[in-house]
Amino acid sequence: MSFECRTLRAEFGAPGGARVVLDDVSFDVAKGEFVSIMGRSGAGKTTLIRVLAGLLPPEPGSIATFEGREIDGPPEGVSLVFQNYASALLPWRTVAANVALPLEGHMAKPNRLERVAATLEMVGLADRANDRPPQLSGGMQQRVQLARALVSRPAALLMDEPFGALDALTKSDLEDELLELVATAATTVVFVTHDIDEAVYLSDRVLVLGGEPARIVADIPVDCLRPRTQIPTRESPEFLAARSRVHEVIFGTR
Repeated sequence: MSFECRTLRAEFGAPGGARVVLDDVSFDVAKGEFVSIMGRSGAGKTTLIRVLAGLLPPEPGSIATFEGREIDGPPEGVSLVFQNYASALLPWRTVAANVALPLEGHMAKPNRLERVAATLEMVGLADRANDRPPQLSGGMQQRVQLARALVSRPAALLMDEPFGALDALTKSDLEDELLELVATAATTVVFVTHDIDEAVYLSDRVLVLGGEPARIVADIPVDCLRPRTQIPTRESPEFLAARSRVHEVIFGTR
């Protein structure tokens, strides 16, 4: 098992004025599984990602583990990808130097250069290695952030609305690239999104957070065949059934 949470409780805010955001949240994510987290705004999706990333400690009595080890700080083998690619990248560094950041101090320079080059090739940016982030489009900048997350060959990716700020065409391209990359490496993914279609297209399961404080109100399997392609998958009965179920849970029957 990659991630395991039991009776997870988390607060957000300053001591004395903190609000309980998550309460009694329990779920597993298997190795190589792609799981999306959905819910209305403010439901605690980002808080949950922060707990899994070791950036926010859960309350006493909670259980949160990665590969059987308690999460009490950033777990080794886990990479985090943010929505705001512009602020996540260092504008004075080249693309290659941004991607190399997780390897610095951990890998000899010749090996590091080779790994960075291979990863940029994976995300289609081999010819932009010497550019700087401001010279790139939004979609390319997000590819740089994805490359930086993948360069250490993580066992798991935590992704907090990574494609939310992108246009529809760029978003669909990156969805397909992400599926191909994680399938090749058998990477576990926990993915936060507000987009129901995106969640269903990418995922093996969709977890829906609801209530205040939030807990998991639905665990919805997605039975679409893999590999997936945009139009055939989105027109399949399995996709439409899962999409309808997620919509019903979040918004209610209308």
